[in-house]
Amino acid sequence: MKKIVFIVGSLREKSFNGSLAKLAETALQGKAEIEYIKADAVPFLNQDIEFPAPESVARVRNIIKEADALWIFSPEYNYNIPGGLKNLLDWLSRPLIANDPERMTVVVGKRVTICGVGGKNETASVRARLVDMLTFMRMELVGGAGKGFALPPSAFATGAWEPEQEVVAAIEEQAAELLQALA
Repeated sequence: MKKIVFIVGSLREKSFNGSLAKLAETALQGKAEIEYIKADAVPFLNQDIEFPAPESVARVRNIIKEADALWIFSPEYNYNIPGGLKNLLDWLSRPLIANDPERMTVVVGKRVTICGVGGKNETASVRARLVDMLTFMRMELVGGAGKGFALPPSAFATGAWEPEQEVVAAIEEQAAELLQALA
């Protein structure tokens, strides 16, 4: 069974993107093993502590090394990548060995898919920036800029969201596409 690591870019306990991840987990049930990595699982990137890598960074790298793919679920903060997620990806972009001219990381060649739910922009800006960053990190994007969804205004007011059937269907489609890429 394939192993897929989920990274939710929001740190909020009841995040809408966490709900999106749960939909994807359901779509992959019985088809893939899922493991979550929290966006705040590592310290702020600081080259003074890069080698040897802090224990939390080594642990995250190990989880990702053993995975067949990543799935990133991200909100859009000011048309950009949330700080915690950006920091985690920065650590993953760093070479495993100091001064490695090949700059080998645990994510080089790793398959990744992205999606997000947010405001009326449907997370288009953050997904575009993630495409740029993940491509720079030499990851293999499955589904390009992924899928984005807009929350109804009531979700922001109440903090609750019941995903529409179209969202469920799109996530199921994205899960199938990722599994196909891993076949």
